[in-house]
Amino acid sequence: MRIHKHISMALLFTFLCALLFPLTACGPGKGEKGGEEGHGGHGGHDEHGEEGEHQDIVLDDDQLKAAKVTSVIAKAGEIEEVLRLVARVSRNEDTLSHVNPRVGGIVRKIHKGLGEHVKTGEILVELDSVALGNTVGEFLKSRATTKAAEETLQKAKELFDHRSEALNKLLNGAIAVTTKIYEREKALQEKRISTLRPFLDAEKAVQMARLNKERQLAAFKSERDTRILELEVALRQARIEEVADRDRLRVLELSDEEIQDFSTGANKHYGRFVIRAPRDGIVVKRDITMDEYVDNNMVLFEIYDLSRLWVLASIYEKDLTAARTGQKAIVNLDAIPNVGLPGTVTLVGYTVSEQTRTVDIRVELENKPIDSWAEKFPIRPGMFGSVELVTNTRMGRVVVPEAAVVHEGEENFIFVQEDEHTFERKEVVLKKGARGLVEILSGVDPGDRIAVTGTFFLKSMARRSELGGGHSH
Repeated sequence: MRIHKHISMALLFTFLCALLFPLTACGPGKGEKGGEEGHGGHGGHDEHGEEGEHQDIVLDDDQLKAAKVTSVIAKAGEIEEVLRLVARVSRNEDTLSHVNPRVGGIVRKIHKGLGEHVKTGEILVELDSVALGNTVGEFLKSRATTKAAEETLQKAKELFDHRSEALNKLLNGAIAVTTKIYEREKALQEKRISTLRPFLDAEKAVQMARLNKERQLAAFKSERDTRILELEVALRQARIEEVADRDRLRVLELSDEEIQDFSTGANKHYGRFVIRAPRDGIVVKRDITMDEYVDNNMVLFEIYDLSRLWVLASIYEKDLTAARTGQKAIVNLDAIPNVGLPGTVTLVGYTVSEQTRTVDIRVELENKPIDSWAEKFPIRPGMFGSVELVTNTRMGRVVVPEAAVVHEGEENFIFVQEDEHTFERKEVVLKKGARGLVEILSGVDPGDRIAVTGTFFLKSMARRSELGGGHSH
């Protein structure tokens, strides 16, 4: 109110002066003096304006302590040129498992719950399954049939061996008798005691005995071979059935050790079906309750291996040549600020969207722990952020952290520390890079000391000076 009153009195004085006195009466003396004072006042402000982007800020000890300024030496460095794309984290479809029961049954015991970490082969749930019991029964039946066929074949071989030995003895005995008669008749014939006919009959008898042996042995061998072949066929069929029944159990994901336990009787729970984790990961979905009947059309668990994730982005058709498979990429997530996560482009899509004229890009990212969030697998599917495709890597003239840059509209400034208490604000031309770095193209020289923290305080002090709080030059 006091300011407004003063302004009103000044306007009233000027109005009365114009009415009561000639124009010159109010002009030269005070007007020139006022003009000099005004010029002098504006001269200080114009001096600051001529400096433009250059302005000194001097802090006292208390202000310097409050500012908490830290600085670095400006120097050349490696800068990465990037193309920024909006992106979101997606689950890695190659590491997702839907766990279905291979056979229907009643839930009897649940071992793992939602959010739990599991290892490959760990038990998730146990079922009581009639179908499994029947399958195990068929396997045991075929296994017993195979064993019986093996024993029958072995006994048949042993029996035929005994018969062959007895038959050989019998036939050899007949040959020995006829041979002995033949040798006696031959001796009598040589002494001319006997007639020729008994000698010839004896000789014929020997030949007939030998022929009979060959005939009977051939018939015996034929009988033996036929019978052995029949038993071997039966054994082969039994083994085929056993293998088929064993494979049915393997299809149900029973291990050879579990199947062997059924064979030896070590496991009497023929209908107990155990469902195991197919991979390492986290149980992200569980749709199962105790005593519930489940079948092979139901998804009981979903397990994600979150150690490697996909980050999906879209690149405009005009920028497509900047992307390539195997390219280095930096992922920045809204949920985890100020952390650049290294990844690799694993897919550049083959189809351009007719609506958006973009192509899908897939970056594969290792889900490692980070310092700012002490949680296993901190990157979660569904997070939003950006992907920076590294299109070029080169040496920059001056490379500083982006945090050192103060943005005011379209202008960019940096505070250069001249001494312990004095900072100079300089306008700079910059070019953004990756990993929170920028290249200063002009405005700062190598060797300058740049403030990287406390810049907000320095900006506030600079603004205060501009608004009339006083300059320290």
